[in-house]
Amino acid sequence: MDTTSPASRKRRAWTVSNISAGKSSQIQEVINAGLVPILVEVLQQGDYKTQNEAVWAVTNYTSGGTVDQVAYLVHCNVLEPLLNLLTVKDSKMTLVILEAVSNILQMAQSTGEVERMCQMIEELGGLDNIEALQTHDNEAVYKSALNLIDRFFSEENVDESLVPDASADCYAFHIPEDQSTFQF
Repeated sequence: MDTTSPASRKRRAWTVSNISAGKSSQIQEVINAGLVPILVEVLQQGDYKTQNEAVWAVTNYTSGGTVDQVAYLVHCNVLEPLLNLLTVKDSKMTLVILEAVSNILQMAQSTGEVERMCQMIEELGGLDNIEALQTHDNEAVYKSALNLIDRFFSEENVDESLVPDASADCYAFHIPEDQSTFQF
């Protein structure tokens, strides 16, 4: 993507976003084409407009993807750049990011891994960024951040017997054998 114009990169990210808005079979095609690591790179280093399209692509992906597909996205290190973008001043982009984080946490919850995912988000500084949004000027951003914290990070929702020990070094969704070609 680096050899193309910013407008071309934005259009490509927009295209992936539209494909990701479809069925899980379409999301699988995004994976098969090797586009997930490129989306992560755009989130890390892209210009603002391209990052915005990549955020939509990730949110669409997390909305329609299977547990294994969302796990693959997490394994491609999407969380750190996504959580770092919570500091942008664009309320709409912030809301879309919060939706993606919520979708990821819901998938983790469905597999019994939510505490480990919350720990990972906290270690990446994401919880601090989400908590900072509780004072955001935009009421929808404030409410979304508060809901996310109440739903996934509040003390009353933590079952101490399920919290992994501090030596656990990463979050682990199960990746099926047929996706073993994705090695980094």
